[in-house]
Amino acid sequence: MSLPPLSLRLREGTKDSHRLAETTPFIRAFFAGRLTQPVYANFLAQLRHVYAALEAHFERHRAHPIVGALYLPELHRTAALDADLAHFDPSGELAAQAPHPATARYVERLAEAAGQRPDLLVAHHYTRYLGDLSGGQALRRIVIKMFPSAAGGAGLAFYDFPAISNHSAFKDAYRDRLDALPVDEPIGAALVAEANRAFDLNRAVFAEMHTALTDA
Repeated sequence: MSLPPLSLRLREGTKDSHRLAETTPFIRAFFAGRLTQPVYANFLAQLRHVYAALEAHFERHRAHPIVGALYLPELHRTAALDADLAHFDPSGELAAQAPHPATARYVERLAEAAGQRPDLLVAHHYTRYLGDLSGGQALRRIVIKMFPSAAGGAGLAFYDFPAISNHSAFKDAYRDRLDALPVDEPIGAALVAEANRAFDLNRAVFAEMHTALTDA
């Protein structure tokens, strides 16, 4: 009996975690356009820690038979986040601060996976970048509404993928890459479990960002 495609297993196996992450108070506040500029800049700074770690680990393991198949520099967000932070945090104060505790745990988990089971990095790649190519585009429009200074494109680099002309076609090709990975049932199950863990880590980051928002 053949296994379901990995892309389907990941989508179906993370439905609940995905829904919980999308409905956190912070994300609801984001979609409602209620973030202040300092809070949004802080959010970008937290994302910068995560993406810098994820992309560094992928660079280091690009020769790995599973990780390397998803080495796609056109998705990388670290430089884009640096550009957006320069716009929203021109003093560099937030970017220079240590990560929030939840962000630090996320970064630590990426390091653990990279050191012990590099193949698990694929789960984090999947949860972050497919979200950026999908729901992230709706967030772009909200950022423009919240911060008029972004209307001309300044501070929106995180949501732009200049090397990807067709997001839908790219996502289809990405899923094809997932399905072609040399993954057996135990590895597939481990990837689904790690993707759920990634969503949990994201929710913890969002929870701390909501505390920052309410404090503000």
